[in-house]
Amino acid sequence: MPFLFTHAFLLSALAGLGIPVLLHLLLKQRNPRMKVSTLRFFEVVHTRSSSRRKLKNLLLLLLRLLVFALIVLAFARPYLPEGWSGQPRPKRQDVILVLDRSLSLRATDSGKPRWPAALAEARRVLATLIEGDRAALIGIGERAEILSGFGPPSLILDRLKDLQPTASRGDTADALREALSLVATLNLPGTASVIVIGDLQRTGAEQLNRVSLPRWLPIRFIRVGPAVSPNVAITDLRLPAEPNGALSMIIANYGDQPVQNHTVRCILDGQTLSEISFSRGAGVSDSLEWKLPRLTAGWHEAEVQLNGTDALAEDNVRRLAFQVPERIRVVAVENRSQVRSFEEQTFFVAAALDPFFGSTNSGQGSFVVDILRPEALAAALAPNGTKPRPDVVLLPAMRSLPGDAVAALNAWVDQGGGIFFFGGDSLEPSRFNAEFGALSPAQWGSPVSADAEVPWRIGAFDRTSPVFRPFTEARSGGPAVAEFTRRHAVTASPQSTVLARFDDGHPFLLGRSVGRGAVLLANTSADTAWTDWPKHKSFVPWVMAAVTWLADHGDERLLRSSDPLITGTEGRIQWGNGSAGLNTPSIPSAAAIPEALTAASATAVTPTTAAQTTFARFRLQVRPAASGPPPALEVRSDGTAVFEVPISGFYSVSDDSGRERWRLAANPPPIESDLAAWDPSAAEGLLARRTDAESDLPPGWFGNEPGRQEWWRILLAAALALLLIETVVANRSTP
Repeated sequence: MPFLFTHAFLLSALAGLGIPVLLHLLLKQRNPRMKVSTLRFFEVVHTRSSSRRKLKNLLLLLLRLLVFALIVLAFARPYLPEGWSGQPRPKRQDVILVLDRSLSLRATDSGKPRWPAALAEARRVLATLIEGDRAALIGIGERAEILSGFGPPSLILDRLKDLQPTASRGDTADALREALSLVATLNLPGTASVIVIGDLQRTGAEQLNRVSLPRWLPIRFIRVGPAVSPNVAITDLRLPAEPNGALSMIIANYGDQPVQNHTVRCILDGQTLSEISFSRGAGVSDSLEWKLPRLTAGWHEAEVQLNGTDALAEDNVRRLAFQVPERIRVVAVENRSQVRSFEEQTFFVAAALDPFFGSTNSGQGSFVVDILRPEALAAALAPNGTKPRPDVVLLPAMRSLPGDAVAALNAWVDQGGGIFFFGGDSLEPSRFNAEFGALSPAQWGSPVSADAEVPWRIGAFDRTSPVFRPFTEARSGGPAVAEFTRRHAVTASPQSTVLARFDDGHPFLLGRSVGRGAVLLANTSADTAWTDWPKHKSFVPWVMAAVTWLADHGDERLLRSSDPLITGTEGRIQWGNGSAGLNTPSIPSAAAIPEALTAASATAVTPTTAAQTTFARFRLQVRPAASGPPPALEVRSDGTAVFEVPISGFYSVSDDSGRERWRLAANPPPIESDLAAWDPSAAEGLLARRTDAESDLPPGWFGNEPGRQEWWRILLAAALALLLIETVVANRSTP
């Protein structure tokens, strides 16, 4: 039997067999000479014991030599090649087809689409199988999927008829892990082989070296498409960081040739607004900017399209859905008359919200500010069909308000309005506490002054509060630069939250929720009479954040667009219930949400359990419309709405009344735009192989590797048995 050895160099250790022989000769027992009166009786006994002892020693030497030799041979890993084994290798084949279904398989090369070529290769492989052979099918996508377990080739051929590429990214390594799970189900794993068919995209195969595969498992790669394809892609489209900035898009050239004078078309809400020309060198990625016009409040859709054709059409379009919120309507109550505008109490806070208020350019930003006299406040808060009510009222210090204005303010806050109180010398604490005690976060006391040499400063503030959101980032400044010379003695109400304190611990900013509305109280004046904060840069973002929080306390303003969706993944929307607290947004409880919200109906549902309340169903629509029903929309117990994203487009979520509640854009994964591919031999070289001893599959006595019988297990077992026999023989006494 022509044994071969995996580690033949270890056979040199057999030279160590001479060591036990040498030790046996050196340690051989020698009988001492003794003088006795007669040899008649000793001669017979000595002959018998000496023979037995010699036989025992020779047997021990032989056993030790055999144990040493068997261990050396086992480490040398002897095996019998195919054709000499007791059982020939089974002739049946179990072929696992791994078919790439990622977005890049939709590409065309010189007018020839890749997907039909991949299907043709799969059918060609199946045609080589004979009766008794079996095949299985795995699809490569965002998540590898076993499309069919082992079965006759005809079953796989039928499965291929309706198969189409997806819009997701591909992960070949994940598919090979699924292939290993199928191999583990075989009674004879040696019959298995894996064939990967796809474009061998480099970005999809970059994790191949992290998959540990048995050395004996044959894996073959078949590539469709060239190694490099000319492709220009729009890989990103995002909103500006600043309110009036430009949209930015990233355009990349993944080909090996430069492109000159290409154009991108900019579309807003279905209307083409402009075209931008660009050039890109080979392998170069750079940004372009698109300045948006002034937009009305509501949802908008931005879309950029490359003019021309290349290998992959799906990445020539990028979409973005975003919401322009209603401008916040602010009323500043001013009781000073016949003074210049910069001498008004509300001048600095109004200018912080709208630098152009009072001019023809007023209202260009996110706030619209109206300055009203106290006697006009009640009318402004009254509901009427001609002019919307304000979102926020700024109320500086004043001695008194008309009675109808006080009543209107209390009712308006309870219905969802926001009010910002300021202190000052004109404030009458007792009157204010009597008129607004039900909604104020604190009771005003008498004004007090700081030491002339040591003014107060803000010592601590709640960085987690939306009111101080501008100061959460590093080096973003803060209110500590401001100095305060006067303040009120205030007593916080039990329902309020202290958001900021002076450096001596006295409250500076307090807030509370009242009904559906919210109230903030700043323990300083609205102008520069008590503080120099309006003269510092940090004053403007703080006022904007505080007024925005007061206005956004209601349901509608909590709706904002999330990050763009990526096709082939799972879309998520976090729902709010409109009852957010001062610092922490509220999430619907499990009792308020049914198990699943589907797209099949837009009618209300009454949950079956008594603990649950009625929750309206939501409808998910996709544009452009896809074949078949829209994806199911499921709302989980933590308030997260989840749905599949099968295609690119705009996804709209509306409630049972038909009102749109959310709009999102879905785009292809940018990683699929780089069509550079591996050569099949290079892809095989990336694989990490392991020996049969490292295999996860349960080995037999002769191993799992096809075409060879491993004997090292048998040899080690024999060495162990002989070692036990040697121990017994060595410890047995000899008479």
